[in-house]
Amino acid sequence: MSELKVPDYRIRLFLSVDLTGSTAFKSKHDTQLWRAAFREFYGRFPKSYEDSFQKKCTHIGGMSPQEKSATPKVWKTIGDEILFVNRVYSVTHLGAYVAAFSETLHTFGEFIGRTYAGLNAKGNGWIAAFPSPNKSIAVSHTAGEDPFAGVHGLETEEFELEVDENPKNFDFLGKGIDGGFRISRNSTVDTFTISPALAYLLTEAASNKGLTKFELGFNFEEMQSFKGVLDGSPCPIISIDTMRSKEERELREMEASLLGRPSMVGNLDDFKGYLEKFIQLRRVEMPSLKLSHGQDDLPPPEHYEDFVAQWNTEKETVAQQDKNQTDASLEDGDVSKDESLPDVDDLSRAISGNPEN
Repeated sequence: MSELKVPDYRIRLFLSVDLTGSTAFKSKHDTQLWRAAFREFYGRFPKSYEDSFQKKCTHIGGMSPQEKSATPKVWKTIGDEILFVNRVYSVTHLGAYVAAFSETLHTFGEFIGRTYAGLNAKGNGWIAAFPSPNKSIAVSHTAGEDPFAGVHGLETEEFELEVDENPKNFDFLGKGIDGGFRISRNSTVDTFTISPALAYLLTEAASNKGLTKFELGFNFEEMQSFKGVLDGSPCPIISIDTMRSKEERELREMEASLLGRPSMVGNLDDFKGYLEKFIQLRRVEMPSLKLSHGQDDLPPPEHYEDFVAQWNTEKETVAQQDKNQTDASLEDGDVSKDESLPDVDDLSRAISGNPEN
């Protein structure tokens, strides 16, 4: 068996954008018009997002060439939704993706609304850890192969690197994925919703904006319960402001003042402390991600160490099975003379040119 490498701990960022108002738009207009609108959505939004990301990277000093070249990747499209997924290597890298996505929600929303009245865009984001507790799965594979791995039924680093590079060929399973999709129901054209774990890392980015250049603020609203998430325990609704209208923003601030609550999170340290406590008590995946590429990687979480121990045990089992199969094959073929091979005297006669001699 060739040497297999256990997959490294990695965090992937998932971002989704929905074209809002599309159902009503299709019912009001002819096919030619709404097809044109969707072409703009599928073509313009990913390109605008990539351009925005590249611009962010030029203004951030603490990013590696690898991070800057890891442009946003489309995972898949589902009707009026585009999903992106990227591995993130640092909090600074993560912040660049999120800031660029938020900016694109704003600019694209303004464009599509002006061009096709009634349409807009809203976003949602979350993170998930791999190869544990979430799993990558190949959506197209040869019959008999394990879709969760590439070799011998084991997840491998080679397999996960392929997922990083070509996410369109894979799907993702796990509580981190399910929870991310659930919170998306709270997103609006003015609020880009994010998961608590993503918010936790982004508070680190916001607290170090001299390095990360991340300057977005957070809205912290009411708690809600989601089916199948956190065993029904309430989850904080956290979002990043993408409000287009200055007047709407002023109105919201007035409403918040009258209700006696801040319109945005003020004290980042208190907010980060709350999120850390929430993640621990509700057993949410606690992400481990260094601030910038120049720093050493942080120790991976305990659940990854447990995964590695189990992986090594399974690797030994697979190696023993391969050895047993090899030994059995050798025993089956162990005969005194293999009649499929020519006799030594036959070879000599053939070489001398005297086959009968």
